[in-house]
Amino acid sequence: MLLKFTTIIPICVLLVCGSLHAAEDLLIEDFEGDSYGKWTVTGDAFGTAPARGTLPNQMAVTGYRGERLVNTFLGGDESTGTATSPEFTIERSHIAFLISGGPHTDTLGIHLLSGDETVRTATGSESEHLLWASWDVTDLKGRKVRLRILDNATKGWGHLNVDHIIQTDSPPKAFDLARDLGRYRRQPDYMNEPLRPQFHFSPEIHWMNDPNGLVFHDGEYHLFHQYNPAGNSWGHMSWGHAVSTDLTHWKHLPLAIPESNGIMAFSGCCVVDHNNTSGFGDGEHPPMVAIYTGHGHGKQVQNLAYSNDKGRTWTQYKQNPVLDLNAQDFRDPKVFWHEPTKRWVMVVSLAVQKVLVFYGSEDLRSWQELSRFGPAGTIDKPNWECPDLFELSVEGEPETKLWVLEVDMSDGSVAGGSGGEYFVGTFDGERFKARQHAQWVDYGRDFYAPISWDNIPDADGRRIWIGWFNNWETCLVPTSPWRSCMSIPRSLSLKEVAFNKEEPATYVLNQRPVEELKELRASTRTLDATKAAWPPMAVTEKDELDDMSFEFEATITPATARSVGFRIRTGEGEFTEVAYDRHYSGIYVDRSKSGIVGFHDAFAGRHIAPARTIDGEVTLRIIVDRSTVEVFINGGETVISDRIFPTSNSPSIEVFAGDDSAKISSLKLHKLRSIWRSSQKSE
Repeated sequence: MLLKFTTIIPICVLLVCGSLHAAEDLLIEDFEGDSYGKWTVTGDAFGTAPARGTLPNQMAVTGYRGERLVNTFLGGDESTGTATSPEFTIERSHIAFLISGGPHTDTLGIHLLSGDETVRTATGSESEHLLWASWDVTDLKGRKVRLRILDNATKGWGHLNVDHIIQTDSPPKAFDLARDLGRYRRQPDYMNEPLRPQFHFSPEIHWMNDPNGLVFHDGEYHLFHQYNPAGNSWGHMSWGHAVSTDLTHWKHLPLAIPESNGIMAFSGCCVVDHNNTSGFGDGEHPPMVAIYTGHGHGKQVQNLAYSNDKGRTWTQYKQNPVLDLNAQDFRDPKVFWHEPTKRWVMVVSLAVQKVLVFYGSEDLRSWQELSRFGPAGTIDKPNWECPDLFELSVEGEPETKLWVLEVDMSDGSVAGGSGGEYFVGTFDGERFKARQHAQWVDYGRDFYAPISWDNIPDADGRRIWIGWFNNWETCLVPTSPWRSCMSIPRSLSLKEVAFNKEEPATYVLNQRPVEELKELRASTRTLDATKAAWPPMAVTEKDELDDMSFEFEATITPATARSVGFRIRTGEGEFTEVAYDRHYSGIYVDRSKSGIVGFHDAFAGRHIAPARTIDGEVTLRIIVDRSTVEVFINGGETVISDRIFPTSNSPSIEVFAGDDSAKISSLKLHKLRSIWRSSQKSE
């Protein structure tokens, strides 16, 4: 296609003086043709014409204009090549363009050439969502130049996406989150879309993953999280922020730590530095200090940021990074104050090696390695990340305290895809020693990267955590304009359990919904499930569950029946089944017919957790929130967390039993109030 200098929609406005107008933008290239025109193309990465969006085996490409763009993923990351424009004259102060893709500045990027000299460069930041970027070319006005899109990268993220190149005197912002939020907050279905959980935390708009920086400070529970301020898929990772005074109602706050200068703010933690060991305090209040992974320019390092106004604004430590191993996979620090040794302790992951490294520090700035743990665990696959380490009491043995080391894997978990495992052992301030084999944190597919709150007052005494309610394998769930939510906060303890007579008792991580969740109960009634049989029968009234946010508590007696349990979120041709299976001695969640399941081949399925019968009974607490199911078995000895995406807006609860020996002896239903519709929770 020909190089274009056509005048396009003017984005300038009359200046304040009222007498001058900014020059209109000039379109250099929109890549909407069926060939590259007069651009010179080499290699095999570009093909014979601009791409029509996402290419085979590529994550979804978004943010481009029109129908076509440059996408050098043709044939995968291994393909290479160049595309060079005809010569043109610089007539505006900036050249702006949409760009995404890999970050490899030495082998990948868009270059501005003056003669044979490269005078400006730009590249992606490990995202498929195109954002505006621009060069100030005021000093080059009147000069003849060319553009070259270069792809000589052949490894991961070895491709580039480019679109809509313009000359302009008013370069667009990369993204405008405040504008996007303003538009969304005016929508009639604000925080009330059909699949939007009503008492689980979710971002207002855009993509969210791991919880970060959980800390209690000055009456507020802080929830930071991985967030893409630019779109509804992973990319441009920054720290989103919300606070709560009761662990149930959340207030959205402005972006805390944004991506900056090609460095994403990956996962990490936050502490309150009561003794101002870091020197970041203002003399009046103890500073909040965030310790997080900086991801960019081919490596991962550990950075600091601090706040003296309850986390509302953050200052980057000028001497970042505080830990740099020149490694590509060195991430997700969890830091806590270890009182016996009077120092800060960090546990951080060498992800691909499947090794956790322990560091010590007196001031949060200078760190010394203490020890290492791993490789270990339930599977041999690499990739450990998002560790947490904390001490817990054993139920019934208040004097017995042990340490729990939790770590997550992006693939190979018990139900498939990503999940977490934990070790129970001892920690002396320097080294962790496991006392028993690793165990699964959650037997569903959708509980990842849990992290516990730091600095909870001793008077409370609880260890509370929250996890990302999603799975990396099936993370592009069918929701908009937001994607992902968190689990409900869970209170943790250790419990000695023997799941069968053939195995010795082990310490298991017991997880219970926090007591504060009960404050959301709007009504309670007992359901009659004594006639449970086959086929399943409804025990709720028509339209009783039209808000689709509820919990129920049940006691089941399996006896000699193969199965006994429930169908929830039922509708025409769809249901989610939660029941006991005697053959496997476990409770399962089957979401094969739960509604929208075809968006990924691995989504539909049956996930089972071990469940012992206690005096012949199993107790269940099942919490359902529009598109979430959390099943707490025998008070939280095991848990199943699964997302579902039903289409019915008038669901019911049904009960069933495999034969007359099984029964459901008690069933109590609680309808739960929305945390979003009671009042505006955003700033």
